Amino acid sequence: MRGRRLSKLSVRRPAILFAIVLLLILTLTVLWNFVLVHDYNLLKELAGGGTFHTAFIVVGSALFLAIIALATVLAGQMIGSVRRTQRQSNFLASVSHELNSPLSAIRLFAQTLRQPDLRPEERANFAGKIILDVDRLSHVVANILRAAEVDRRGDELPVTPTEVELVAYLREYAEDARTVFAGRVEITLEGEEAWVEVDPLMFRQVLDNLVDNSIRYRSETPARVAVSVVQDGASTEIRFVDQGIGVPPHLLDRIFERFFRVDDGKARTGLRGMGIGLSVVRSIVRSHGGTVEARSEGPGRGTTIVVRLPSLERAGVEA
Repeated sequence: MRGRRLSKLSVRRPAILFAIVLLLILTLTVLWNFVLVHDYNLLKELAGGGTFHTAFIVVGSALFLAIIALATVLAGQMIGSVRRTQRQSNFLASVSHELNSPLSAIRLFAQTLRQPDLRPEERANFAGKIILDVDRLSHVVANILRAAEVDRRGDELPVTPTEVELVAYLREYAEDARTVFAGRVEITLEGEEAWVEVDPLMFRQVLDNLVDNSIRYRSETPARVAVSVVQDGASTEIRFVDQGIGVPPHLLDRIFERFFRVDDGKARTGLRGMGIGLSVVRSIVRSHGGTVEARSEGPGRGTTIVVRLPSLERAGVEA
């Protein structure tokens, strides 16, 4: 809480200072022009009776306006830089937590496994927990590496497309997710046969991030995700509907930004994420020639993520 308060102050202070400077410049400009117009004749006399050039007033005013415009641009860039720095700091703190938490658990479980008096079922239980935490670490590292790849290549990631029957692919993923996420999510699937071209391994990261996000911001345990496949002309939609805490409507356009998180303190068990999962989703989907958008009716109303992919002309043909 104290960290968030300090972050807000670090943005507020330069913004307040800029507002004060801008107000002073505007006040000076108004007073200066008022004096020039009010004492026009006096200034002509002080100039020795020569012609008083109105252009001086115009040029002076233009210079003041240029200063105001430049100060506004610089202030915007400064505040933007401060916010980016804050997000990066939050990202580093989140990465530290995401890496340290499973590593600590793995260490504890490994130390426990060294005890000679453990029953076989206890050993199997601890070994399973170690595997789950290793999977969690792999997920974190995969997102970091993918985000770094996006920085290098933009939204044109190298994709190895394969013709995939989408419903079958999602059904297989849902079966795996029951094990990978250890009962923390229930996925239902509906839809008719639809063919698309995706990189199966890369696109799995999209599914992992969307499911992981639903788990982190669930309103109940286990998280419930309804996945449906809908063909709409030349595109095929995959809709992920959860029953989580939802997203305020004014933030829907921002949740795919790098490092952005819906900071309402409602993430379950404090697992607020690193703020890169959905940005990775957007980059991968764009690399497949698709689009992604978020919908929500507000806090407490759940969230729907809609992924659109180009349909194959060979839809319905067996692979």
